[in-house]
Amino acid sequence: MDQEIIQLIAETLKEEGIDLVVTMPEEPTYPLTDYLSKDPYFSTITVSAEGHGLALCAGASLGGRKCIFVTGIAGLLVGSWALAQIGLLYGIPTLILASYRGDIGDRSGISGPQLFMFQQVAKPLLEALHVPFVVVERKDTLKRKIRDTYFACEEYETPIVMLLTGEVLW
Repeated sequence: MDQEIIQLIAETLKEEGIDLVVTMPEEPTYPLTDYLSKDPYFSTITVSAEGHGLALCAGASLGGRKCIFVTGIAGLLVGSWALAQIGLLYGIPTLILASYRGDIGDRSGISGPQLFMFQQVAKPLLEALHVPFVVVERKDTLKRKIRDTYFACEEYETPIVMLLTGEVLW
């Protein structure tokens, strides 16, 4: 993730009033989470389990905080039970930004079978959980996608996932 993308994401989060960033460490989004953790505008919390990150964001949202959970697709899949609960059972708006490993064109160095598994499982699982998602492939659409996704998340009162891929991530 290059510096221009990182700054664009940070700027857009600020414009939307999102000041709490919950992170689950992973390689593709590390430059972003590192940058956000050093910016005094943001409160950042790093969690050691995906479900904890989703639950923390859901609780913060219920308390009136504007937050985002930053993770990878693997973390999102692992946290699917928590994701289902906050979406299907409770309808809590939770914005999630995830690196989408396994999308066509991913040259991240992960083994082919693992990439293919992400590609085959990620979208169908989100659909099965009735969690809306948007794939963001181009940096020229990133700002608008963040704004629109956050607005929809609040209006629909449900978690929504932004899957970052293409020139946004690589």
